[in-house]
Amino acid sequence: MTSGAQVTPDAPDSSREAAAPSGTALARASALNLLARLVSGGATLGLAVITTNVLDTHGRGVYALLTTWAGIGATILTGGTTVLAADLIHRRHGERVLHGANLAIGVGSAIVLVPLSAAIALVTSGATLAALVSAALLTALVTYSSFEMAIAQAHGDVLRVSLTDIAMAAFPLAATLIAAVAFEPTAGTLVAAWAAGALVTASVQLAGVLGTGLLTLRRAWSVAASIVRRSVRVALANGTALLSSRIDVFVVAAVLSVSEAGVYSIPVALAANLLLLSRALLTATYHSIMTAPDEEVAARLSTALRHSVIVVIAGGGLSLPVVAVASGFVFGDAYGDIWEPYAFLVPAAACICLVEVLRHFLLTRLERQSEFVLVVTGMLIVNGLLAAAGAAAFGLLGAAASTTVTYALAAVVLVALCARTLEVPMRELAVPRRSDLAAYRRLARSLLGGRRGS
Repeated sequence: MTSGAQVTPDAPDSSREAAAPSGTALARASALNLLARLVSGGATLGLAVITTNVLDTHGRGVYALLTTWAGIGATILTGGTTVLAADLIHRRHGERVLHGANLAIGVGSAIVLVPLSAAIALVTSGATLAALVSAALLTALVTYSSFEMAIAQAHGDVLRVSLTDIAMAAFPLAATLIAAVAFEPTAGTLVAAWAAGALVTASVQLAGVLGTGLLTLRRAWSVAASIVRRSVRVALANGTALLSSRIDVFVVAAVLSVSEAGVYSIPVALAANLLLLSRALLTATYHSIMTAPDEEVAARLSTALRHSVIVVIAGGGLSLPVVAVASGFVFGDAYGDIWEPYAFLVPAAACICLVEVLRHFLLTRLERQSEFVLVVTGMLIVNGLLAAAGAAAFGLLGAAASTTVTYALAAVVLVALCARTLEVPMRELAVPRRSDLAAYRRLARSLLGGRRGS
């Protein structure tokens, strides 16, 4: 499973293997990134609150479709982050060259997407030109920021990952709030505001890189082309995976209405926020898993998988009553019953968090792309068919149930694949243990004891 790649002259001198982090260090890193992701999740929730209150359900549906397509585009383009991380971890290229490649990929994305969006707008309707171009710029900016964050994560720099995560949500929230107050709020205006916020984040990142001198443009375009070429299958798989996770929104728009899709997009967004809990844990354990000796990688991966499931289920269970009580007040009367599809999407989030962790393990540690491509292609087909049938028969609940079934199947397949590769039982790899829960009970008692003492 270890790489046999040659080390290039500009490669870092750090060791391939890293010691497993202590429980204290892991908890501290997880808590730091969780705090950042909660702030990021709060900003994302703020965007949902603003858009649902200043747009009607049809406008919210248009906004959701535009931002979903931008997200799919960014996900496809950032497929190279796993390849870039592997290059850095396996010491094929140094950080200076990779920063230059990141900039080249971001600029190249804009060069391709902006004219393409303008052409699509001319073919459809001139009124959508600004919205589509804004979505294209948003995609390119998020792509650059994501590649920069991938370098930080490959280094195990939790602080930089956390700050980037906050910035990528907070600046768009501020820009959207300003746009909603200062201009006539439309879906296109709010997407343009999101792009403006993303520009602030990307500019700060680029200024930080230039300030340290960590940028080499001489080989940037050739390395960028190499990353893109080697990540084509991953990029398509990532886009397919995100499309699979959002195909139910498009199906609801087609089978029911755009307004219903606008309503359904809120429980989908809330369920996606549950993944912030597991992603915080993944960020804290990422470097340890990717650089672990072969004999230790199964144990480290299992820890990340088991605790990811625990925190997502716990977060979903605690948040469900809050969503049931507060959704109508926060988002508007049209969203008062979104807790029902949200209840179906909580177990879906617990399943997809396993897929996310195993995706990184397969693509970066093992550098195996074919299996992931096959799994996400199957996810798209299954979720699309089930969502169409479910939405037609049971409305939003049917669409949510289709996602849960699809994610559960994908999680089982990937856990089975990785368990076989690591030669460990599936149950041992991914199913939470009683001892895992005991650790949370000890933590809760410690916190309660500290409060009583104070």
